[in-house]
Amino acid sequence: MKKIHVRGKFTLTCLATALCFCSISAVTHANQGKAAIHLKFSEDRNFKIVQFTDTQDDEDIDPRTVALIESVLDAESPDLVVFTGDNITGGCDTPDDVRIAIDNIARPVEERQIPWLITFGNHDEDHTDKTGLDEEDMLEIYMSYPHNINQEDPDEVEGTGNMHALIISSTGNKPVFNIWALDSGRYAPESIADQSLDGYPHWDWIKPSQISWYKQTSEKLEQRMQAKIPSLMFFHIPLWEFDTMWEMRDRHEVVGEKNESVCPGPFNSGLYTAMLERGDVRGVFVGHDHVNDYVGNYYGIYLGYAANTGFGTYGLDGDDTDRLRGARVFELDEADPAHFTTRMVYALDLGIQ
Repeated sequence: MKKIHVRGKFTLTCLATALCFCSISAVTHANQGKAAIHLKFSEDRNFKIVQFTDTQDDEDIDPRTVALIESVLDAESPDLVVFTGDNITGGCDTPDDVRIAIDNIARPVEERQIPWLITFGNHDEDHTDKTGLDEEDMLEIYMSYPHNINQEDPDEVEGTGNMHALIISSTGNKPVFNIWALDSGRYAPESIADQSLDGYPHWDWIKPSQISWYKQTSEKLEQRMQAKIPSLMFFHIPLWEFDTMWEMRDRHEVVGEKNESVCPGPFNSGLYTAMLERGDVRGVFVGHDHVNDYVGNYYGIYLGYAANTGFGTYGLDGDDTDRLRGARVFELDEADPAHFTTRMVYALDLGIQ
């Protein structure tokens, strides 16, 4: 397995009076009736994140998907789990089916008492016409789990499940790192999709209100902390820059495989530029294109895929069908929070096939 080392320059000097700002942070999370959850670096000053993506099954989930989730959690013992969309799909017929489908992926994380969050993908509402449950309804179900840290949506921001969560230092309450999660939407309106180029047919995109919310929240965090807080951002549908980076891969330290087209929305809505201007996001990681797992350094922001986790949906061709199914792992160091390592863990390496 290849591990990518990412380095950058950030100064994290905090005023004592700026250490507590729960009004704009997600250091703790407490839904009604739930205990507060703190994302915190461990005593050895490390923090590990596991990304699962495109589990994409219904109430009759392929048992290999659950076995893969369980095996990765047991092997890696993460401090946070992020599901980046297409968590379930259109096979559900009733609200109870949806709840069972959600529980199939939530239960392994809950049983291990690991904090976790989800973003939505283009397939999560494919059942809505039959079940009557949309993304807002599903978000409530996810948030009902004791160790889930999803939050109510910020006001006047498009999408469902947009949030950020701060990770605090191993001692004290100083925020050291930040996790952003955005809803990249589902499908473009027909009037736009009909005019799209082949290969970029009809996917959705990050909206202006989401970009504004990210920028404003990032600026507030910097003002309170007297420094930028390095971060990772997760969502489902890739940006156009993922494709451009691959085309110029020799310039951008790209490693990993590209086995299908990059499928962003029909146009570039400007999120990458906003992140580059703000200078706090160190990496953006997505799913959506199941058999891509590459990552590279695109002008200071790492762009990367996690190959799909679910066995109930498409993989590679022929005998290689399950070769790339897996999860992406991130390791953070409190002593150098702008530096992280990332690697893929594959089902075949864990004996699951």
